[in-house]
Amino acid sequence: MIKKIRKLKGLYDYRRQMLGLVNDRNYEKKQNLLLQKYGIGQLPTVKPSEFFSKFPQTAGDETVRITSDFSYGISPENDYYFLCRIAKATGVKRYFEIGTWLGLSARNISDNLGNDAEVFSLDIPFDHPEIAVFNIPEHVFGYYAKEKKNVTFLKSDSKLFNPEEYKKSIDFIFVDGNHSQDYVENDTRIALDLMKSDSSIIAWHDYILVGELNKNVLCGILNTIPQHLHKHIIHLQQSNMALYSPSFNYNSFEEKKWDIPENTFTIEMTLKT
Repeated sequence: MIKKIRKLKGLYDYRRQMLGLVNDRNYEKKQNLLLQKYGIGQLPTVKPSEFFSKFPQTAGDETVRITSDFSYGISPENDYYFLCRIAKATGVKRYFEIGTWLGLSARNISDNLGNDAEVFSLDIPFDHPEIAVFNIPEHVFGYYAKEKKNVTFLKSDSKLFNPEEYKKSIDFIFVDGNHSQDYVENDTRIALDLMKSDSSIIAWHDYILVGELNKNVLCGILNTIPQHLHKHIIHLQQSNMALYSPSFNYNSFEEKKWDIPENTFTIEMTLKT
């Protein structure tokens, strides 16, 4: 058990380093004060059945096909499932993500929405100084989506990105870039500009990180979404994502740590070489 705990802690610390999540104690105090200001310790949790009940046209279409190589740093399969399931349920035609990495989220969105959907994926250029820190080879970026004809790769530090060309045209935005609070705020501002309508959705990854609340993501969201719209931000149970749309009006529930969720999933795996 001790070895397992140490392994999990090592994974947690390394993931925090990779995503830019390391804060000092003073910064954490500031975040706690910020959450007190907004009166939000954590987002309201909504069950998947409650969430998808708003989209009855997709009843019976719960199957999503997921590609993954299970390597370090990618989203877990439950998040790929919900990302694609939401996109299918809401009839997404234009999807924009901040943070490409291996290209698996773009690949899975493309596979499940079909070639009629447009997929845009923004990531830092290969000569960005953050790349050198981890000695990441260039070929890994977007690897799994490179052959998808409906995926367009965009290269820019998101703080330098001009979203003008894509403003008010995107149905679903996935924020999964640098997870430091200032980047979450920056990327959320971009996402708000991209929203096509009040039915558009923003999803933030790693709101839950290794089972724990990620205050960088939560504070970044609350500081950027206008306060009178905070009531439309939710956490989707059984995912690590926070979601926002002005159209959201859900019944939440108090999720306890060891509650058994009402939904289970059947996974069939096929090895491709």
